[in-house]
Amino acid sequence: MLDTRRHLRQFFNSAYTLSQQFVFIAFSLSLLVALLIAFIPTYNLSNDGVITLFILLFAAGLWITEAIPAFAVSLLVIALEIVLLGFHDFNFQDSPKDWKVYLEPWSSPLIFLFLAGFIMSAAASKIKLDIWMAKKVLFYVGGRPHNIVSGLIGITFVLSMFVSNTATSAMMMTILIPMLAHIKNSNKFQKAVLLSVVIGANLGGMVTIIGTPPNAIAVGILGENAPSFIEWMLLASVPAIITVVILRYVILKLYPSSEPFIDLKSLKEVDHFDDSTKKFSKVPTIPSWKKNVTIAIFFITVIMWLTGPLHNIPTTVVSFIPIIGLTFFGVLDADDMCKIRWDVIILIIGGLSLGFAVSKSGLDIWFATLFSTDHLSMLWLMFIFSYVVVVISNFMSNTAATNIMLPIVIAIATTISAESSHLAVIAVALSASFAMTLPVSTPPNAIIYSTKKVESKDFLILGIITAIIGPIIVVGWLSLVEILF
Repeated sequence: MLDTRRHLRQFFNSAYTLSQQFVFIAFSLSLLVALLIAFIPTYNLSNDGVITLFILLFAAGLWITEAIPAFAVSLLVIALEIVLLGFHDFNFQDSPKDWKVYLEPWSSPLIFLFLAGFIMSAAASKIKLDIWMAKKVLFYVGGRPHNIVSGLIGITFVLSMFVSNTATSAMMMTILIPMLAHIKNSNKFQKAVLLSVVIGANLGGMVTIIGTPPNAIAVGILGENAPSFIEWMLLASVPAIITVVILRYVILKLYPSSEPFIDLKSLKEVDHFDDSTKKFSKVPTIPSWKKNVTIAIFFITVIMWLTGPLHNIPTTVVSFIPIIGLTFFGVLDADDMCKIRWDVIILIIGGLSLGFAVSKSGLDIWFATLFSTDHLSMLWLMFIFSYVVVVISNFMSNTAATNIMLPIVIAIATTISAESSHLAVIAVALSASFAMTLPVSTPPNAIIYSTKKVESKDFLILGIITAIIGPIIVVGWLSLVEILF
């Protein structure tokens, strides 16, 4: 026993040492490459432009290698901008207060919009509203295999529009685990069931601004030219739904069921928020009035977001309904607020700050001059960068990928057509959600892969199909919208 413990201790110490070595090497290489590329050649750039290029390259290296957490890279970006761009020549005494502009994204209206989404997600999870909705849908569609797949994709898709895809996938696993136990004679169909969640969770976030961070970054980059909440939904819902319908057909063909009917009675064993009235319920008792308040706040918030053009109340102002309501009435307490994905919010803030620095320093204009746009149409630009972001996002966070690419995309797109440049930004942001080729490409993939019922090749098949057809559908739809409207 002592030998075993010693060997385990040696193994973990060795693994920890290797991890430290990787972090040091990745960090050093990212820094060295950024320094060499930014400062050794001579560019037609201002001093601030060169420094911003260094910060961009350094951040890209750290995001790609994941030498440090993604949110930590965002904090480092902001710190470097303040020190290197806010105080010229390190003059901390006489320099103007330019450094404050790099902190403005912390108070961006977009951040409060995204915070509202996270708070709504936490409340839905706490009262198990999401589980209740999923059970209702599955019981409604019945036990036929193709109906089960449709129901799973549909409810996961809708929930991911307003709840993080990670939380949605984790919640769906609560329902799927007992269901899978009743799919004994069809291992293939078990894969179809699990991949349904992957499809719905990854693509549902495309539809709303708060659905996934790349959407929020795109809105932040576009500023006053950004679409409203309902306008984004109109632009994104069609390509998302078309892609989902195609992928539903694919998984039903690849992973058919050998049973004509699946027993869904096991779902009754899964607790949801109505079960708190049971004497021996495992669900912590939550007063019914708090549940009713949560549902009312959800309904009012979503309706207000969708009817913005009618009442003209800004989307961010509407966001304070769940932010204030769910905390004021005690639906969420201090512990719940600590569990919100603040790291994702910081990652978005870092991206917005980096984009601002790229624009302020003139680096975006310089990037545009590197590409010959004389014979490059907006359509081809959208195709090129949409496929590039899909490839990159399969190997790194799609949030980090859009942080790097969108400032460059809008700079190049503006030289082609200032009026249509927003379409290129939206196309790239939406295409970032098509990256699902590897088990580690997205959190939903990783959660489903952890069941050990889905193999890497299953993600590869589904991911390649999505990566090929996704950008085509997005670019085609946005081009059609531009022509018609």
